Amino acid sequence: MDTRTTPYYAGGVVEQYDGVPIDRLPFEAVDVPDPGHLLRSQRYPGAKDIEPEHAMEAVFDPRRLVARDPASKTGEAVRVVGYSPGMQRLLVVLLIPDDHPPTGLWHVATAWPADRRIREHYEIEEATDD
Repeated sequence: MDTRTTPYYAGGVVEQYDGVPIDRLPFEAVDVPDPGHLLRSQRYPGAKDIEPEHAMEAVFDPRRLVARDPASKTGEAVRVVGYSPGMQRLLVVLLIPDDHPPTGLWHVATAWPADRRIREHYEIEEATDD
């Protein structure tokens, strides 16, 4: 079971998700139930589409960052920031757990390229890990 994560957005405070510290959430398997949600070019002219395998690569990045999704209306989603070697980009991946509390299976809701602020935060966290 892969539980190595680093919280972000929380300013160093470890948040809870269904009673589990966010930095200890299990990520064993990820699926993409609707790949259409990754077709960004259909919503944003000129945007690059994200392949399902690239979203999954980002989730399993050993240096990924994880936090609750601050924009989630239900409070159910988490954001994972991770690097996709196949896309050669840092991605933000929105995940929904299969179970509550999470047991390891997550579903990709959507994903997008990380903006400059998130890339800088990832680089800062990466530098502190070394």
